[in-house]
Amino acid sequence: MKTSDEIRPADPVWQEIDSIRRARGLGDAARLPDVVAESWKRCLADYNLLPDRVPRAEVLGHTELRLLLDEREEFLRIAEPEVERLFSRLVDSEYLVSLASPQGAMLLFRCDYQYLGELAGSGVIPGSVWTEERQGTNGVGTCLRVGQSVSIVGSQHYGAATQALTCLTAPVFGRQGAIESVINVTSARAEVDARMNNVVRNIVERSARRIENAYFGRMHRGNVQLRLVNSAETMDLAEEGRLALDDTGRILDGSSHVARLLGCPIQHLIGDSAETLFDLDAALSDMRPDRPISLSYQGRTLQAVLSIPETRTGRVARSQGKGAASARPAIVPVRNADPAPGDLRIDPIMAQAMDRAQRLLSAGLPLIVHGETGTGKTVFAQTVARRCSGEEGELVLIDCATLDRELETSGVLQACLTRPKACLIFDRFNELGPAGQAALLALLEHDRQSGANGLGIIVITALDLEVMVKEGKLRADLLHRLKGGAISLAPLRSNPDLAGTIRGLFQMERAALGKPALELEEEARLVLLNYYWPGNLRQVRLALRHAIALAEGKSVRLDHLPDDIVDEIARKDLTARSQSEASKIEAALRYNGGNVSLTAKYLGVSRATLYRKIQIQKAREES
Repeated sequence: MKTSDEIRPADPVWQEIDSIRRARGLGDAARLPDVVAESWKRCLADYNLLPDRVPRAEVLGHTELRLLLDEREEFLRIAEPEVERLFSRLVDSEYLVSLASPQGAMLLFRCDYQYLGELAGSGVIPGSVWTEERQGTNGVGTCLRVGQSVSIVGSQHYGAATQALTCLTAPVFGRQGAIESVINVTSARAEVDARMNNVVRNIVERSARRIENAYFGRMHRGNVQLRLVNSAETMDLAEEGRLALDDTGRILDGSSHVARLLGCPIQHLIGDSAETLFDLDAALSDMRPDRPISLSYQGRTLQAVLSIPETRTGRVARSQGKGAASARPAIVPVRNADPAPGDLRIDPIMAQAMDRAQRLLSAGLPLIVHGETGTGKTVFAQTVARRCSGEEGELVLIDCATLDRELETSGVLQACLTRPKACLIFDRFNELGPAGQAALLALLEHDRQSGANGLGIIVITALDLEVMVKEGKLRADLLHRLKGGAISLAPLRSNPDLAGTIRGLFQMERAALGKPALELEEEARLVLLNYYWPGNLRQVRLALRHAIALAEGKSVRLDHLPDDIVDEIARKDLTARSQSEASKIEAALRYNGGNVSLTAKYLGVSRATLYRKIQIQKAREES
């Protein structure tokens, strides 16, 4: 096969590439493969990277890495066993095995400890981010850029710091052909036998397909699936191409290997009838699931297995047949739920929690919203659900405290399943009884496709669910199934911008009561700032509503506030307890683990402004 060295035009970029390689002492024997040569050209012409000044790979902080791991929890749970399997197979050959995110961040990282030092010297560590535009030609970044498996061997790396490495990578594809991750196998050796590289690269590609097919099955667990192979004798997950079908047998999506098996891009198959495409003699509904069948495609014979999820209809029928009482209409504790506009104040802390919750729920993960009473969990959950579902989606609020009887619970959940693109919000989840827990577990184990076209699940709790499991009040298997993502709403007293929160709530309440010009006197404001607020946002709003309702002039005074709050604060020195700017910054830094960027976002100021305020405070303390 011709290389780019043999066919490239004599333009300045290629001449510069030749110059760099000659400076490194490389001759004709070190010609660059096409994919590598094109990457070098992008490094020079598009990214303006100097090969000897490529920056060291950025490394995510602990908080950033933890957030990313939480967001990708379901995918990583599927991928991790294959990464471990691959590492155990290659560990004797001195290879690192890692799994990178679509942004190039190394999330799973497996390496024998004796090679960690060599790899770390090149910047290869957990949480390091490898993109082509920042680090030049490298295994992960170039794989993400071109969307295909890549080998970058020694001097083929663009940056000088990574020329001691050999990287073999393969992409893992997800929904609609988007890259979900990259499997990366790296050796701290620049010269590795080419034949060995080809063998390992093939192993890496097969591992990537195993993860892809397992994840595809998970994403489409509520759909009929056709699992295609060339031969029934090689029913290896790595050899499968998978198609997801809707209830009418039309193709919804396909894994990347389908394109290789059929010689046709997946996009060209979406919407086609599988029965017509494969010239089937019998309807899919008449075929026996999980038994090999023969298919014909453009004159070729393929083998396939039909996988059909358990139908909910059958499950309900069995449930109702087990000595159930008469099928009287249940009192359904369900109501459509939409937060009133302005019910939730979006401050920087809430905005970050909202963004994380949206990404988790949109990925099809169940979401747990936890917090003390009055922190706004229900309105938060409704807002997240509405943002994810869009205007056409339906929000259904289920009060778990009223779900007691097994038949009633099953009936409620089955009724919810008939709603298109619904999001179920289970309020007061910690009060759900044994029958309700069993019904919800059955729903979660056989739920339909999540995410864009499926069912969203949010549970709201004021209690620690892990503690409930230890106390025997919650099924452990149900909690494990719900652990897709969790959002904890912090109590009001830990909010570093308490003054801003109270000011925003005061503006909302005075507008709601028709007194938009009302002001808050300083003495009353100090009381509000220094109260403990065990009832959190709900208690603040009620206290403000109380004060605004009593205020007759132009301002809210101390005597307009609830007596119990004033009595609690009156014994204390408000001047000594008033929150200074320094204390707010200190609280915010502590809340964010010392991360200045996140703290600036929480406080709603620029990072430069926050640095300046910190330096001013340090100068005051030193003086």
